[in-house]
Amino acid sequence: MPRTNVGARPSGWADRFGVTHLSIYLIRHGLALAGAEDLDPGLAPLGHEQAAATAKALAGLSAKILLVSPLRRTRETAAPTAAALGLEPLIREEVAEVFDPAMAAEQRRSMIGPFMAGLWADQPAHLQAWRRRVIETVREFGLAAAAADADLVIVSHYIAIGVIIGEALGDDRVVPIPMANCSITSVSLGSGRFQLLKAVDTGHLSAAQVSGIGTAMAGRAPGA
Repeated sequence: MPRTNVGARPSGWADRFGVTHLSIYLIRHGLALAGAEDLDPGLAPLGHEQAAATAKALAGLSAKILLVSPLRRTRETAAPTAAALGLEPLIREEVAEVFDPAMAAEQRRSMIGPFMAGLWADQPAHLQAWRRRVIETVREFGLAAAAADADLVIVSHYIAIGVIIGEALGDDRVVPIPMANCSITSVSLGSGRFQLLKAVDTGHLSAAQVSGIGTAMAGRAPGA
């Protein structure tokens, strides 16, 4: 079967993503319902709008694997894309949040700011192990998708996607690039190494649909 090329993608795809070959697409979940006290919130109405716009943007992919975090906001974000691509989401803990979703909201609030401002080299062993697991999982499924001559789509979280961006750039910051809800990051995988193609793209969203750039916490207001 011939490899799908940019000509088979939606109009404007190459200009938007700079992509001319099979790739890995990492989508941050849409805006979650407000209230960090909810340990596993679903999407806010705006989050559902973002998810629908993202599905429309990804509809021309030749994807055969859709990897999704088990949390509700990622599953709800992935649902329109799964329908558009005709795929059953594959739920994997390895692309979930960095912190245990059962962690108390106050503890999460106190930890997230310093953590996001830090370096991975300064993190405790269990967080460094989590980072390695993210990289290994994305690499494993990226190679599996490439072997099937297909794209890989992953719906995940701010920090996990930042791990892949940092790995591609050789950047040890926990947050190498700020990331909006439902932004799309595309990377390629050659000789087991990630190459960043397009980081945190929001061209498929309207200005009113861009939210969450400055926070990894679920449920913040648009633009927070």
